[in-house]
Parts: sequence; structure tokens; C-alpha cells
Amino acid sequence: MEAWQIVRQFAPYTRVVHHIAGRIRLKLLADAPRPEKMPALSPARVSAALESIPGVRRVSFNLLARSCTLEYDPGVIAHDTFPDLLAGRETAGAQKLLAALRARHTEIASQ
Repeated sequence: MEAWQIVRQFAPYTRVVHHIAGRIRLKLLADAPRPEKMPALSPARVSAALESIPGVRRVSFNLLARSCTLEYDPGVIAHDTFPDLLAGRETAGAQKLLAALRARHTEIASQ
């Protein structure tokens, strides 16, 4: 499964609980699939997918707290981009992130 598909499948199971420029914390919703039930959405695969986005510095999961934190470069990724992407809004910023994910997958696949 491509990184952009993993991000698209992961997004509906999250909500933004805290967001400042450069850092966003997501709550994993109660109906989020358990990694053993849906391996494509395991924390390792979601982290790798999100970290392949240009400008993302770090992704960390706290499964006990059911949260995920992304640290990113606000000079590369606009403040409202991640909330738009996660909410499935077809904004220019969200489309730019998806395009970057698709390009990254193509680059890796061609190596």
C-alpha cells in the first residue's frame, strides 16, 4: 500500500486535539482499528508514511494515551494543511501533501 493511501485510511480515525505551528497532536478515536486487525495502519507504517512527507520532522505514537504527535517545519507545511488533510478537505494544501506523498512513493519505487 502506498504512503498516501495509508495516510488517507488513517485520517478518519483521528481528531486534532492540539495544534501549534510545527506540532500537531492527534487523538486516535475509539473505533480506530487495532494494529493486529489492520496491519496496514500499524504505528510503524503510519509513521513511515507521514515521515515521508517533505517537512515532517518526527512522528510519535503513544498507544496507551491513544495519541499521535507530528512535528513538522512550519516553513514548509502551512498551519492549516494537516487539519485539512486529516478532515478530507480538498484544499490546495492538503492536495500538495498528497502529491508529495505520491511523488515520494514513485521516487522510492523507481530506485
